[in-house]
Amino acid sequence: MPTVHLSISDQMYSELKNKSDEIGIQITDLIKLYIKTGLQGGFSNKNEDNLIIANLSNRLDKVEKDVRVKMTLLEGKYRQIEETLDYLIQRIDSLEDLLTEYKTKKRVVQQSEEQEA
Repeated sequence: MPTVHLSISDQMYSELKNKSDEIGIQITDLIKLYIKTGLQGGFSNKNEDNLIIANLSNRLDKVEKDVRVKMTLLEGKYRQIEETLDYLIQRIDSLEDLLTEYKTKKRVVQQSEEQEA
């Protein structure tokens, strides 16, 4: 791709920088837009509005992608937590059964000892 170098004043650079920051694009992209707009017949607020809309749309796409990725991660974490809870519930049930069995055997042993005495 051909490259063009140009010298501009500090003031013009500052204005370009402020404008590019305002609409959320790089200075080089702003300069390309201004050149293209100039070649197409002039400047209007509509072109700038279209640029802002395109930029916002681009940002929205990135946010949507980030949200989808985070939702996928959260769904995975949720499944892990759910599986862990199921495992813990099974272990608690098993421990309760063992405790009941132990108490029953203990009573039987105590009753046997009482009958022998």
